Amino acid sequence: MQAQPALASAAPMPSPAALGSLPTNNSVPALAAVAPAAPTLPGAAPANAFTHTIASGESLYTIARRYEVTTQAIVQANNLSSPDKIVVGQKVIIPGRADLLATKAPTTQVASATPMAAPAPAQQTLPQAAPNALQAAAPVVAPAATPAPAATPAAAPVQAAPTQVATAPAAEPAMSGSDKFRWPVSGRVMVDFASSKGTGINIEVPEGSAVKAAENGTVIYVGSGVEGYGNLILIRHPNGYVSAYAHLQSMNVAKGAVVGRGDTIGAAGMTGSVTKPQLHFELRKGATPVDPVPLLAG
Repeated sequence: MQAQPALASAAPMPSPAALGSLPTNNSVPALAAVAPAAPTLPGAAPANAFTHTIASGESLYTIARRYEVTTQAIVQANNLSSPDKIVVGQKVIIPGRADLLATKAPTTQVASATPMAAPAPAQQTLPQAAPNALQAAAPVVAPAATPAPAATPAAAPVQAAPTQVATAPAAEPAMSGSDKFRWPVSGRVMVDFASSKGTGINIEVPEGSAVKAAENGTVIYVGSGVEGYGNLILIRHPNGYVSAYAHLQSMNVAKGAVVGRGDTIGAAGMTGSVTKPQLHFELRKGATPVDPVPLLAG
């Protein structure tokens, strides 16, 4: 098995910014793998043993072909449990090649095209175990009488980046022409702006009542990530205001949708921190809450 470096990935997730207090998703934990250190072979190598240091991209099969020995002979000489249990930087004994000690080449050299003057082994056999998935991907070449030059790995084909077609953003809607917002529902104001600690108003309505958009605008948030608000929709309007509709039973629009004044965007409910059906409605000028009642049409 060819040794390969380990990779680490990390994919942080973004968080919404609605009302300045949307919850943040937990980041995906980063995983990191550390390449194992070269194992220590049991026992000391014989004084007359020639050793080879495994380089990136090598397998016991290619090393055996290089030194004209069998893969099984290397496995037995090094007490390896399996031919694929090797790592980059590991030293392995090449049995029967003590003749190479006098002219030992650097461990990182590439096999020469010139045959070495050494007796060929009496018989060479392939390992009995089936090759693993990585070895199976490479062609198996029968051993020749003389060593073949080390094969140069082919460069991986470069895939062309997919062509991306730019999509035109949805046009921002214009104001309806009314100088005031419309009421999102009809009902009794059970909590006014002051009682809500300067956030908005709560309107008592039967559960399931249709909730209407207060003015033309673009939906910028649909979800339940704000604590206490339950199901929540935020709409950005062309005049710089943002309207909020909370405690909804259901939501009929998606983020990015353009809605018109009076369009049904959901149904009133009692999700979040309330115990009876109602709609919590807010108007914000930028990020600053304002009392919506003076800005709503009579």
